[in-house]
Amino acid sequence: MSTSDKLLSILDLFDLERSDWSVEEAAAALGLATSTTYRYFASLTAAGLLAPFVPSRYVLGPTIIRYDRQLRLTDPLISAAQPEMQRIAQGETGDRVIFLCRLIGGQVMCVDQAVSGEPHFAVSYERGRPMPLFAGSASKMILAHLPPRQLRGLFQREAGHFAAAGLGEDWDSVRGALKAIRNAGHIATLGEVDEGMKGISVPIVDAGSAILASLSIATPVATVSPDQVARMIESLAAAAACIQAALAERSHPGRLG
Repeated sequence: MSTSDKLLSILDLFDLERSDWSVEEAAAALGLATSTTYRYFASLTAAGLLAPFVPSRYVLGPTIIRYDRQLRLTDPLISAAQPEMQRIAQGETGDRVIFLCRLIGGQVMCVDQAVSGEPHFAVSYERGRPMPLFAGSASKMILAHLPPRQLRGLFQREAGHFAAAGLGEDWDSVRGALKAIRNAGHIATLGEVDEGMKGISVPIVDAGSAILASLSIATPVATVSPDQVARMIESLAAAAACIQAALAERSHPGRLG
């Protein structure tokens, strides 16, 4: 494991279940020498990525907030998606959550949100929260667009998760189910992540049809009709097309035709 990998592995220790660590605890958890871990903690603290909390204990540091602000303001995908997500939110008459998700390290993460109305419900796809790849419309849409070789390897390692997700128990069945999602261009799921909630998602792809993100709406199933679902799919698809066009223009500014 390289030095950079070891530094990242230290940061990965800090999560909601355990938000503060000592150097000795981190060294034991990662199988590193305590002296080496002290150096890594010192470097991360100097960079503001870790901060002393109480004597000999550390939490994530304020530099992460700076990076988060920079991401919100400069990330091309978020910048292209925000006006479209607001347009969807303003066009909805009910309480909805619109969210943008990306694949990060084998999990799906919400990177931006917008709301319509005054939602009295919570959705598990909170900004910055890693979510499973096999449940929910936002995740399944990304899963369906992974390259075939990557999907086949994932199936070989995680066949049980595919079966539990209702995608099939053998490779041919899984491949067919994911192809159907891709061909449809949208997916709607019910209660796979949050009970009583319907998720509706479309893909955002690059010029080569590689998946960049999924764009989704979450809504209580009791407050949405089939006609409204069809309209949401159209709205999401139109927004995704605009986001893709904006990203293409950013990649090739001033290109004609």
